[in-house]
Amino acid sequence: MPCMVPLPDGTIFIANGAHHGVAGFGLGEDPNLNAILYDPTLPIGSRFAVLNNTIVPRMYHSEATLLPDGRVLISGSDPQTNWPNGTARYPEEYRIEVGHSKFLTKVKIHILANLQVYTPPYLNQGCKPPTFDLPVNDWEYGGSYAITNVQFFHGGITSTLRVSLVAAASSTHGNAMGARTIFPKVTCEGTTCTIVAPPNAGISPPGWHQLFVLDGTTPSHSRWVRVGGDPSAIGNWPNVLGFTIPGI
Repeated sequence: MPCMVPLPDGTIFIANGAHHGVAGFGLGEDPNLNAILYDPTLPIGSRFAVLNNTIVPRMYHSEATLLPDGRVLISGSDPQTNWPNGTARYPEEYRIEVGHSKFLTKVKIHILANLQVYTPPYLNQGCKPPTFDLPVNDWEYGGSYAITNVQFFHGGITSTLRVSLVAAASSTHGNAMGARTIFPKVTCEGTTCTIVAPPNAGISPPGWHQLFVLDGTTPSHSRWVRVGGDPSAIGNWPNVLGFTIPGI
C-alpha cells in the first residue's frame, strides 16, 4: 500500500503503507513509517535511499501529492483496524504532513500542532528557485511553446536548463497509473526558452501537467499546462449563473 510520487528532478518519493498484509480494511499490519527516495540515474544497487521516519501510521487510503513548490503533501489513512475490544488500532487520520528533508538520505519531520512539516533534498540546499513566465498554457501535441523571463539565482545558465512536465496525479492504493515525468526538448535564447510539447497521447495522455524549470536539481514553482486538449470534454462544465468555470 505505498504511495509513489514522481518528483520534478526525475526521482521518486515512496512512503506510507504497511510491512505486512494487503490493502483493505483491517488487513494490514505493522505500519511503514519510513520514506524512501528512488533515483533511477544512480547505479543498480544504489538507487534507494532510506529517509527518516514519520510518527503517523498511514496505511489503507493514505495519499501523497506533489505540490507546486516541489514539496510532497502526505495525508489520509482509514484502515478501520480495531483491537479485539473494538477500539481503533489505527484510527482514521486527519493530520497532514508536508515534507521537509535535511540531508539527501534523511528527512526531518517537524511537528507543528496537527501539521507535520517533508521537503525533498533539492529544496534543502539553500538555493532560490528559478522563475519564469508562461504566456500559453494550452499545448497541442508536438507544438513549440515559449517560456519567457527565465531567471536563475544560483549560477544556472539557460544553456544547461532543463524543464520537466509532471502529470497531474495523486498516489493512493499503491501507485498512480497515470504518473509520469517527461523531460521535453528545450532551447534557449537569452531569457526566452522554447519547449517542444510531447508528440502524442502514447507518450503523454491528454491532461494537465505541472511544468517545472530546473536550475541543476532545484525546481521552480510549477505552472500548470494542459497537453493534448480535452478530447473527452470533461471540462464542459454547465453554464450556471454564479459558477466560475475551473481551468482554461
